[in-house]
Amino acid sequence: MKKSLFILLFVSSSANGQDFKELYTQKLKSSWEVYESVSFTKTIDKKTDSLYRAVNGKGYKETLIDNKKKSVADRAKKLKEIIEFFNIKLTELDSLAIIEQKSLNNSLSIDFTKKGAILTKDSIYGFTYNPDIENGKIKKTDYFRDSGSPTMNQAKQIIGNLILQGKTNYLDTIAKVESDMFAGPLKELSPETEIEVILYNKSAEKKLRLIYLHETFVQIMNQKK
Repeated sequence: MKKSLFILLFVSSSANGQDFKELYTQKLKSSWEVYESVSFTKTIDKKTDSLYRAVNGKGYKETLIDNKKKSVADRAKKLKEIIEFFNIKLTELDSLAIIEQKSLNNSLSIDFTKKGAILTKDSIYGFTYNPDIENGKIKKTDYFRDSGSPTMNQAKQIIGNLILQGKTNYLDTIAKVESDMFAGPLKELSPETEIEVILYNKSAEKKLRLIYLHETFVQIMNQKK
């Protein structure tokens, strides 16, 4: 009986993580499908393609597709690890949100540490990890504590509050306004941090939504007041 129960729990845990991995991978499928299009194939320089085949054993297009698939697979695996690190069971939740930030600073002292939090109806789980220095080891942290940057602190608070209040559609609006401003009046503005917001809702038609923001949306909002 105990052995049967262990097997059942193991299968349930695996399905829990696998389901999220598949959802995330499927969501980003278009990121490599763009390279499979006829229009992209026509843009490939024959000399470049030949060079890639000589060096890698595969053409330029195939290399881009394989690299993008690996990148998405690695990301999906890490998200699964973070969820399991906190022993979160998606089968027991209607929804959750994951916030994760990464530095876009191109200076030599760039910080590769990624920070974020998982938000559920009842709990907030802060985490941090550095894939280049600590082999991706996940550590617990208080994500919403003062990080030393007033702009980043405000950005985190706004995102967190909108998620907890169930007003995630405002995040879509903010992302669109930010994108429009980057393409127009604020095209010289250089964000230092990218914030990925992953919204999971098993009851929704689209179970997974991805929203990308930058700390500079706070400056844009303040400018519009």
